[in-house]
Amino acid sequence: MPDSTSTGKSRPPKSPPARTPNLAGTRGPDPDAPLADVFLTVGVLIGSHGLDGELRMKLVTDDPGQLDDLETVYLGERHLPYAIETVRFHKGIALIRLAGVPDVATADAMRGLTVRIAGADARPLEEGEFYLYQVIGIEARDERGETIGTVTDVLETGANMVLVVTPPDGGKDELFPSIPDVVIDLNPAAGYVILRPQTYWDSE
Repeated sequence: MPDSTSTGKSRPPKSPPARTPNLAGTRGPDPDAPLADVFLTVGVLIGSHGLDGELRMKLVTDDPGQLDDLETVYLGERHLPYAIETVRFHKGIALIRLAGVPDVATADAMRGLTVRIAGADARPLEEGEFYLYQVIGIEARDERGETIGTVTDVLETGANMVLVVTPPDGGKDELFPSIPDVVIDLNPAAGYVILRPQTYWDSE
C-alpha cells in the first residue's frame, strides 16, 4: 500500500523505528457512515526530513494531489488536527510540514501515526467510484448469484487491492485480487460484489 532519503547532518539519537502499519492495520470508518462524518486515511508518517520538523509520509491514497488543496490533516486514532503549512512530493512520498512540529525530535516522535483527512474535505467521487471503507461488509457472491461470504477487509499490496472474504460458516478467509478476471462486478452502493475464484493448475 516508497521511501525517501534523509540529510547527512548530525541528529540527536533516535529511538528504535516504530513499525509502520499498513492500511489494513488501521481502524477504518463504519462502512455505513456518511462521507461527511468519517476520516479517510491518506498516509502514515515514517520519520523526519531535515532538521526543522518536516515529516516524511508514506502515501496510501490514489489521489495525493488533493493534499495541495487542504488546510488540515488529522493524526492518530484520536484524529488530532494539525494545520498544513507546506506539502510537496519527492520519490513517491509526501514531505509535509505541520504547524506545531518545529524540530527533528518532535517529528521523529510522530513516526507511525496515521494521517487522515476529513471526509467532508475529500474531492467528490466520479460516477462509479467509491472509497475502500465502503467495501467492508458487502456480500460476496459467485457468478451464479450464490453467497460465498462477506468482505471483511481490504489489503493494499502495491500492485492492486485484495478483498478478504469470510465464509458464512466462519471458515478460513479467502483472498481475491482486484483484477478484471476475478472481480466481475463490484457495487458497494447495492451491497454486493461478484467474484470468480482463480483456478490454479498443478504443473506435475
